[in-house]
Amino acid sequence: MATLHENTLNFNKKMTVTNTGGNLSTDAGLVLVKEFLHSIGFEQLMEKELHFQDSRLSPTHSNETILEQLIFQLIAGYDTDASANI
Repeated sequence: MATLHENTLNFNKKMTVTNTGGNLSTDAGLVLVKEFLHSIGFEQLMEKELHFQDSRLSPTHSNETILEQLIFQLIAGYDTDASANI
């Protein structure tokens, strides 16, 4: 069985994933979900296929980014924004 020793992420070259047994976060696995979504071109797919009617005047975050955050929350098991403690 192969073990992940160290892997540089494509969506953020400054970040690496290692299996050294150091300090862990309960949501650290979402980094690998982000890497998978990046590898399949999910951001470009959303921009191409999803069209939001947005009446916000000065949005801080794009609708695509908000949708991606919602997907991460659901994968992590947070049913509501309050559950995610953001």
